Amino acid sequence: MHIIPFEKEHVDQALEIYNYYIAHSTATFSVEPLKTEEFEKLAFTGLERFKSFAMMEEGKVIGYGLLNRYKPREAYDRTAEVTVYLDKDYHGHGYGKACIKHLEAFAKDHDFRALLAVICAENEASIKLFQSFDYFECAHFREVGVKFGRVLDVVIYEKLI
Repeated sequence: MHIIPFEKEHVDQALEIYNYYIAHSTATFSVEPLKTEEFEKLAFTGLERFKSFAMMEEGKVIGYGLLNRYKPREAYDRTAEVTVYLDKDYHGHGYGKACIKHLEAFAKDHDFRALLAVICAENEASIKLFQSFDYFECAHFREVGVKFGRVLDVVIYEKLI
């Protein structure tokens, strides 16, 4: 597996991964499948510091990682939201860890200070993944999302780099 900058040619495969999680999990609070244009807005911010990366294996996108703006105000530009999604068939092989390492290295090289992971509180696998990189819980928002007819909490994990 190798990690490369995210390009337009990766959108369709990455969108398929994301739409799987929309339909089958609370990893995302999107409830309807995204269209290509909507996903491109997530992946391509237009800002040089906030990058997206594709995880590739044998020419196939098996996951992706994003460093997105936490809030659209300049005062927050040393902070990024970290997002990682893997194809459902590629869990448990260390690819998520490799992606986080890559995102953190990029963030350090581009003068970020705080990285935030916004996670559904019931997503124990993601919480454990980020905790393994010394992210700490800095916020717990109760009953802020509804998906599959269930009211859900969101936690934010932070790492200062």
